[in-house]
Amino acid sequence: MKLPLFIITLFLINFSALAATNIKVESIDSKTISTTEDDDKDLRYRDHTYRDNIKTVQLYRKDDQLSFPILFLGSSEQLELHFDDLAADFETYTYTIIHCNANWEPSDLVVTEYLSDFFNGFIEDYQYSINTLFPYIHYKVAIPNNQVKFKLSGNYLLKVYSNNNEDDLLLTKRFYVVEKRVNITSDIRMATLARYRDYKQELDFTIDHGSYPIQDVYQDVTVMISQNRRWDNSINTLKPLIIRSTELIYNFEDKNLFDGDNEYRFFETRNLRYQSMNIDGIQIMAGKTHVYILPEEPRSFKRYLFWPDINGKRQINRENSPLSNREADYMITHFNLKKEKPVPGGDIYVFGELSDWECKPDFKMNYVEVNGAYELSTTLKQGYYNYSYAYLPYGEQVGDLSTIEGTHSETNNDYYIFVYHRENGTVYDKLIGFEIKTINPQ
Repeated sequence: MKLPLFIITLFLINFSALAATNIKVESIDSKTISTTEDDDKDLRYRDHTYRDNIKTVQLYRKDDQLSFPILFLGSSEQLELHFDDLAADFETYTYTIIHCNANWEPSDLVVTEYLSDFFNGFIEDYQYSINTLFPYIHYKVAIPNNQVKFKLSGNYLLKVYSNNNEDDLLLTKRFYVVEKRVNITSDIRMATLARYRDYKQELDFTIDHGSYPIQDVYQDVTVMISQNRRWDNSINTLKPLIIRSTELIYNFEDKNLFDGDNEYRFFETRNLRYQSMNIDGIQIMAGKTHVYILPEEPRSFKRYLFWPDINGKRQINRENSPLSNREADYMITHFNLKKEKPVPGGDIYVFGELSDWECKPDFKMNYVEVNGAYELSTTLKQGYYNYSYAYLPYGEQVGDLSTIEGTHSETNNDYYIFVYHRENGTVYDKLIGFEIKTINPQ
């Protein structure tokens, strides 16, 4: 059957408009959606999304989007997992939980040792989006619940899969269960050594284990420290510098340093009817909303300037909506970083919680020579976003924010301290201490 000429012409016009905006056109048919990393569905013991149609995965303490996904053993608190399926075709999703050691490898425990009641559950709380140009289904589940409860502390991986097939992965998300046995005191300051003082921060801390028995503090205790929820540059090799009675003192000058980096960039899209903070323009093309972030420049040679941020996190929200989880729309978001020449030896990525704190392929920018800029178009949900531009050298795993953003010892950052104990005769790592320190070391 031949299509009328005006339909063919309309299709070509719409397709040309999409091509002109340099957008990756994605099918939202659940049967044709590919995974985000070359169809590689191998289980990863970190935050990861295995399908392109799964967006805005969040895990936080109930009713607090900005909170860290941590629980205290025996408490009544819950974590909430939220995510959207842009395929908009209902599927039955199942979740299970894996206990991991301090180094995020699966522990040698059997599931009955760390979970009580059931060992997996169905995600039964779902809602279809309303008043959105992008149709989607929002899924939610809270843990622990009547099906799943925790017996032990430690690192945990939440795994969601489809069709009751654990190999048909949807997403994985890290979280933590603490049994508080030690006290942690910490101090963040400019680096002690003069050569680092202008651009690095030093995290000193003391662990007091009181009457809690630790036989060999050098072998049995593992400490991990991280900055702003990043795991690629975390430090997990520290041993106490000084042992004084029940105190383990980690007061180094060069082993506990982090680049101060810079305050995160931000934009707001809570209301798509007007241009809010750092938005250059909003257009509707081919039935989808396009949001253009103001063109930006590198800050590596600029002086430090403080402004309040949320240290790389995001908050999903639609203005004047009590149902943002299902009423917040998706938007094709365009980033533009001005640069006369491309940075040699690596790629530039948009980086933050929006990218799972990784340099992910979906957030790699393309250098457009005619525009003298790095550009990226990606799909994000309405809300308030923090982000930075990260440089990843070819073949490396750790992104560098200083190349584009600069690094300053005055920057406001969050620091996380985790203390693990492998008790003699056991086969897993207890998480016996946890501390968040948010401070501006000026």
